[in-house]
Amino acid sequence: MRQLKQWWQLLLVLVLSVSLAGCSVDDWFAEQVEPPESLVELEADYPAADVGTKVRAPIGKTETVTLDRVIDGDTLKVEFESGATESIRLLLVDTPETSHPTLPVQPFGEDAKAFVARWLPEGETIVLEYDVGRYDRYQRTLAYVWYDDAMLNEELLRRGLARVAYVYAPNTQHVDAFRDVERAARRELLGIWSIEDYVTGNGFDHEAARPAKPRSEPSEACDIKGNINREGEKIYHVPGGASYERTNPEEMFCTEGEAEAAGFRRAAR
Repeated sequence: MRQLKQWWQLLLVLVLSVSLAGCSVDDWFAEQVEPPESLVELEADYPAADVGTKVRAPIGKTETVTLDRVIDGDTLKVEFESGATESIRLLLVDTPETSHPTLPVQPFGEDAKAFVARWLPEGETIVLEYDVGRYDRYQRTLAYVWYDDAMLNEELLRRGLARVAYVYAPNTQHVDAFRDVERAARRELLGIWSIEDYVTGNGFDHEAARPAKPRSEPSEACDIKGNINREGEKIYHVPGGASYERTNPEEMFCTEGEAEAAGFRRAAR
């Protein structure tokens, strides 16, 4: 009984220490999650940003399927228990192209595809986590993909092999976590972030070739939301604007000048 009391006292001290440090207990434990061995083995070829796991388990409806093949960094072909096969498009992420009919192979596109193929062997069982809407306009199934207790969407972002993109409500349940991981990879100039001006609001500029410069830690003032509407128009929203709260940003900016330099214009209201 005395040992049990001492254990609870130790736990209480730990909780108070974490709270006083300005983070929650959940945050502290999240930082302690170790990646699965299957990812550790790939670290030399695909280094990851120094950021803790943000999504530790599915929160939406799940379905177990078998991986048929990897089509691209963000697209898989899977077989369902019924025997039907479908293309799966990873939610909220975009990787450079490798097989686009009108675009060349883009930098880090093959890296993203190779990472997925090496981590997810064909014929393996994987888990699809759905958000609110299941299909995109091309009738591809939209999902977060889980394997070995880790999520593929997040791991691509962690290694700088994907950007956060195609953020359309209501399929946004992991977008905040994804943006945290993306910012870490961008600060460390991993993958796509190692090329200056390569990542744009519309995708990837394969003509960009300059090495990127290190970016400083983003401050709380980086709260200007850049959004691209269905007509492809780039618009930025400032705090207090009429549409600010309901806007799902595709890029965040620290100043209006930074937003305008990226080709965005200020919202009318």
